[in-house]
Amino acid sequence: MAALLFMRYLLLVLLLLGPVSLRAQLYYGRVTDAVSRDGLPFATIRIGQGKEGLVTDLNGYFRIPSSRALESLQISYLGYETFRVNQPKPGDSLLIRLSPSVNALNEVVFSPPYDKIRRILNRTIANRDKHNPDKYDWYRCHVYYKMLADIRLPDSAVERLSVDTSSDARSQYMFLSSQHVLLSETYSIRTWQKPERLQEDVLASRLSGFRKSLFTNLITDILPFHCYTDYITLNAKDYHNPVSKGYSQRYDFNLNDEVIQGTDTLWILSFRPSNATVAGLKGTVYINSKDFAIAYFLATAKDENLKRTVRLEQQYQEVKGKWFPRQLNYILELERKESRVNMENGQDEDYNYTIILKGNSQIDSVSWERDPGFRFDRAHTVRLKEGADERHDSTWLTLRPDTLNHKEKRTYHFTDSIMEVVKIEKYLPYLEKLVEGKVPIGPLDLDLRRLYSYNRYEHSRFGLGLQTNERISKRLSAGGWAGYGMKDKEWKYGGFIEAYGDRYKDFTLRAAYEKDLSDPGRIRLHPELDRTYLRRFLMFRVDETEAWTVEIKKRFGYWTLDLGGRKEKILPRYDYAFEQENSIYTGYEATELTFGVRFAFAERRAPLFGKYYSTGTNYPVVYTRLTAGSLKTSVETPYLKALTAVSWNKHINRVGNERFLILAGKTWSKSPLPLSKLFAGNGFRYDQGAVYAFGGMMTLYPYDLYSDQFVNFYWKHEFDWRFYKTDFSAPSLSLAHNILYGTLEQPAVHKLVSFRVPDAGYHESGILLNN
Repeated sequence: MAALLFMRYLLLVLLLLGPVSLRAQLYYGRVTDAVSRDGLPFATIRIGQGKEGLVTDLNGYFRIPSSRALESLQISYLGYETFRVNQPKPGDSLLIRLSPSVNALNEVVFSPPYDKIRRILNRTIANRDKHNPDKYDWYRCHVYYKMLADIRLPDSAVERLSVDTSSDARSQYMFLSSQHVLLSETYSIRTWQKPERLQEDVLASRLSGFRKSLFTNLITDILPFHCYTDYITLNAKDYHNPVSKGYSQRYDFNLNDEVIQGTDTLWILSFRPSNATVAGLKGTVYINSKDFAIAYFLATAKDENLKRTVRLEQQYQEVKGKWFPRQLNYILELERKESRVNMENGQDEDYNYTIILKGNSQIDSVSWERDPGFRFDRAHTVRLKEGADERHDSTWLTLRPDTLNHKEKRTYHFTDSIMEVVKIEKYLPYLEKLVEGKVPIGPLDLDLRRLYSYNRYEHSRFGLGLQTNERISKRLSAGGWAGYGMKDKEWKYGGFIEAYGDRYKDFTLRAAYEKDLSDPGRIRLHPELDRTYLRRFLMFRVDETEAWTVEIKKRFGYWTLDLGGRKEKILPRYDYAFEQENSIYTGYEATELTFGVRFAFAERRAPLFGKYYSTGTNYPVVYTRLTAGSLKTSVETPYLKALTAVSWNKHINRVGNERFLILAGKTWSKSPLPLSKLFAGNGFRYDQGAVYAFGGMMTLYPYDLYSDQFVNFYWKHEFDWRFYKTDFSAPSLSLAHNILYGTLEQPAVHKLVSFRVPDAGYHESGILLNN
């Protein structure tokens, strides 16, 4: 009886364990390129003979839990031979190496089901806003970003190095095979709130060989955060998104496969540019039937002229009913060629190599729940937390989603050791200052911009500029400069003192004195618009000015405000006289108070070498400057000047890249003002030719037109298509049109000089050929 009872219990346990053991069966492995051994992202794995299956992750890995034994696995990938694994064993790691297909992508004959493809794409485009992270009211996520830099030699060169027994060859071979050239890691918390509020808080940052972070850019500066925009920007170049309106005009599609995943279907569509005149992408998009969301996206862009290939790989996941990026990969390859002397035969030989940058972002901890206590810092989109670049290895172990492999660990160890030996940290100040056009010399900074300049009045100007740096004080700097004009044989000089209210120098106070030259009527609104370097080059009519100035500047979120005062003596150095109340003057004084505003909604700013720089905005930028002044001759003449401008650059789908600049100004005074206080036309023409630069009139000389009120409009349209594409050129067309209209009261008071008033309007149009 006991034996029978035992057998019954044993049978019951075995029946219970049977399904458990079946459920526990796991098939896993990796799909790689048979040549490079790199993982193939989003390779299709079909289970048995049906349509059920899955795709690999960004690194080529896959996991298949199954309650039954699998008969076979069929692995396919665009551009590779299909591979079949019969009766795979559960629990065994499968390494599947796919060989490139003889029929490459550009040889595939497209005979797709057009109606079905159109339905899939149109439904996906219609649902773009539903799945676009930028359209969500709020989200927060954690982002781990890793960047690797390598140099790849041709196989023949690697083979030659591997058998070369010389010490140099062995060292080079060991270096390239056992470590990366550079390794960088960043861990941040990304917070978004509609509309257009973004904060990237960097908790940890590390760059091999350096103790301090040299730069911490937004992840989206390097690779797009998602593919739900009309254009996908890769390496600062816009490409038409294949999943956007107008796709049929630019891309050919093919439905490669359909995979059943539970109750959903995954459609796999490949795409390529329909002709060579389109700046397009080649790749594959995986669309999930649930709400027609993009689940995976692969795209490659190749620039034959620059010998540059850029590849984008994106994986999405559904988090509590919303789709969101899961992994983002970015691969940049730059082919280079150098001529080197062969030490054996003394002959010049071409030395080919490829610089490779690989970026990988892994995103987790996605939350849709708004934090009511969170405050966005609009002035500093990226914030480097205190001690972020000094995190201990134990902290990094908790932040990394995966541990570093041996090659990555060796990169840190080797590079850190080398940089310590060569004392690289002592050279960093030079790099930091070069961004500002300076070179540190002990406690002083040498201003490189003061060493030499050229204009048509002085011809060459040689000079020197020095100021104290952080070794004396981090919050205060004093300096001076001097320059000598070779044609006018005159010295110009000045001095200044600056105080900084914060470590990023977003709040500055400056007082200065200078005796210099200025061109009369130059419009000074903001350095982003003034094009000082070009106007300085074209300057041939000048005023000698002696000025005392004081200015305070502060950044408030998207606003930049400045308030300043200026007292100056002005002496024209050209034939000019000014009539006022029946008296003639050839010199005068002016005292001014100015207030300037710059507003850039949703502008992104990231730190670079300890200072914040703009990374752009998708919205118009507004500039305004008001000046209240008093002109002193034998009488006092109060006046008011107002300048404003709106600048906007927008890439519009199916239209092209549009660039606009509207500039307007007006003066108010009881008596006429001299030319120096009027508005000169922005002419970029000179005797030997002309310079085209957006924001200037190419057919107008600098001092041809003057007005006391004006409106200036600049427009440029860049077409997306190209006439043709070769390895050497890819010309595209742009159209430009500029308008200037202005008036001037009592032009007769300006003596000895000729100019015109644009009261009938000044128009110029042109066609530009690019690349």
